[in-house]
Amino acid sequence: MSKEENTFEHLKNKGFLGQRQDDYFSMRLHTAAGNVSAEHLRAMADAAEKYGDGYVHVTSRQGFEIPFVHFDSTEKASEYMNDAGMGPGASGKKVRSVVACQGDRVCKRGLIDSQDVCEKIDVMYFAEPVPYKFKIAVTGCPASCLKVQENDFGIMGSIEPKFAEVNCVICGLCEKACKVDAITITEGKLYLNRDKCILCGDCISACRKDAMQVSSEGFTIFVGGKVGKRPRMGNRILKTVGQAVVFDVLEKTLNYYRENANDGERLGDVIERCGFEHYGETIKYSLLK
Repeated sequence: MSKEENTFEHLKNKGFLGQRQDDYFSMRLHTAAGNVSAEHLRAMADAAEKYGDGYVHVTSRQGFEIPFVHFDSTEKASEYMNDAGMGPGASGKKVRSVVACQGDRVCKRGLIDSQDVCEKIDVMYFAEPVPYKFKIAVTGCPASCLKVQENDFGIMGSIEPKFAEVNCVICGLCEKACKVDAITITEGKLYLNRDKCILCGDCISACRKDAMQVSSEGFTIFVGGKVGKRPRMGNRILKTVGQAVVFDVLEKTLNYYRENANDGERLGDVIERCGFEHYGETIKYSLLK
């Protein structure tokens, strides 16, 4: 590796991304779940004025970058933010910052504590080495504000309903609440189409007679999604599982990725090349088809 390449790699590890302007860099900072304290916001503003061009860029993955940091100021800018308690973000062949919605801590539709799951994953896996890049998203419900299907590993809060016919008065509230037509009422009979159900739980919330009940609740997992020049929607592999299963599957998936990926392959590419069944057999779970 040449001296120039070594310098660039050193800067990249510190969160600096080269700009089209010679000798200028954007300083990427570490965040998780899109949360930044008021103290860190002030530090970023000060750093942007002192070392950048006076503004902070919000990235598409809930991150922050300070553009126009000159090469001569990179070390000082990095030290400044480290002293403020905000380290560098990840780029290159690493697990990227985990993104998450506010979940049930704030959102009235949240089915899980997205922030808690995100914070735990961030502590365990942020910036860990991988064959290319690995993106993780956590969303509180099937509205999927965080687009978990477009990430290498997506986690979604979910509730699976069951129909207690004995309690039903055919009021139609659940049918009206269901936005995907999974519930229909025909000739005085209610039908629940499980293939159409997206596990949002809206029918359970709407029901006043306890006819729509919780069958299972927890986390639904998607793998292999990505955007870019060759976008791919992730596969839904497990539904309404517990948090322990989520972390077990994530660990096994990362190991699978490291052991089977060719250079430059994302997880979805590996699964397509090796086969969905091979992935399931390797992580030792019976996956949804």
